[in-house]
Amino acid sequence: QGHSSDGIYHYSDSDNSLKTFLIERKANPTHHFVIGNDAGDADSIISAISLAYIESMHYGDQMTPIVSVSKDDFTYERPDVNLLLQLAGIDDPPAILLFIDDMKEMLGNDTEEGSPSRSVSLVDHNTLNKSLRHFNENLIVVEIVDHHKDEKQYKKTCEHRNIAFDNGHALVASTTTLVAERLQEYHPTPYPSSIGILLLGVILLDSVNLDESVGKVTQRDEDAVRDLLLHTDWSTAMPSSYLKYEDNGDITVDTNGLFKKLQQSKYDPKFWSSLSVERALRYDYKDFHSHGFLVHALKKQGRHKTNFGIASILMPGLDFMNADGFYDSTLAFMESVQIPFLGIMFAFYDEQEVFHRQLAFISFDQTVSLRELVGTLRTSHAYKSVDLQLEEVHLPAELRKRKNVCLFDQNNLSPSRKQIGPMLEDF
Repeated sequence: QGHSSDGIYHYSDSDNSLKTFLIERKANPTHHFVIGNDAGDADSIISAISLAYIESMHYGDQMTPIVSVSKDDFTYERPDVNLLLQLAGIDDPPAILLFIDDMKEMLGNDTEEGSPSRSVSLVDHNTLNKSLRHFNENLIVVEIVDHHKDEKQYKKTCEHRNIAFDNGHALVASTTTLVAERLQEYHPTPYPSSIGILLLGVILLDSVNLDESVGKVTQRDEDAVRDLLLHTDWSTAMPSSYLKYEDNGDITVDTNGLFKKLQQSKYDPKFWSSLSVERALRYDYKDFHSHGFLVHALKKQGRHKTNFGIASILMPGLDFMNADGFYDSTLAFMESVQIPFLGIMFAFYDEQEVFHRQLAFISFDQTVSLRELVGTLRTSHAYKSVDLQLEEVHLPAELRKRKNVCLFDQNNLSPSRKQIGPMLEDF
């Protein structure tokens, strides 16, 4: 009942169904890929896996999920995702998933053999990853499920566009919320616990446990969590400490316990301090393109590139910036990705479990005064629409003498990279 000799996967109410589906897709990849953004965080990876499964069940049109980072990065640098997949019964995720390098190899073979184009669904982004643009002619974007600013690409080929972003704000905290809405629409109840735990875990992570004070959660996230808790068959779930019995004897999930465990694995100080500066910057990095004042500032540096980047790092800014070789390694990273300007967003919990955000800026040109640039930014219309409430942090003496590095506390916790990236693009 899981799959048949025709390679087509059929719905099964056995909760091995997701694992069976992934094994089948690895053995027999199809001509329709589903892939997240190249930062490859939990939202991107789990959205790709879940949407491919749900839509394959619904349409019978087999879709192949792709993990958008290398197998090595996934294995050693995605502890929260590995934990979630194990809770979903995927005990050795690297062995049964397909990764970005596998996809590139398939596309390369297509080119050599003159094979027809493949379809692709984009989740958690709406423009093909930079590393895949070499294969533009081999890929036809037919679907987008996302919560970032719409870059208005693929209008001719992409009939299905679900982009939950409007007026400068994401309308959901997580792409997995949109996938959970698709599950509700397409899949009979009860839902398999494997899919239920994956979607529930990432929505809790991305909404910070539905905490309204952080400013990310929306009604749609809350509705999705409620529906998953109510309509998932938790009796078939992998045994874990996150399952609990309700008064009527039904099994449900201890969402606080699940969130805390995932959060601990995601923000683990030992994990973050074990990464080199360059590896940490690459961990969750995204490219942006400047349209306004920043373009002129970059051109004054004699840099013809008008793109810049924002890295997200889950530890205190001073701890990261005090690392050996921080300055030289950061400039080396900027050179490798060919950007003249880098923002680093820091997010972390202090000892009292209070959430903090910080924002650092670094210019490749050592003669540029970033304090002046940030001063101009803070008086701009683009900034006022987001108002980060920045307050400068005193850097160690070695960095303080440099004009091209600065660090700020971000006292308005609500804006994330989804707002800060477009704000800097428009500045």
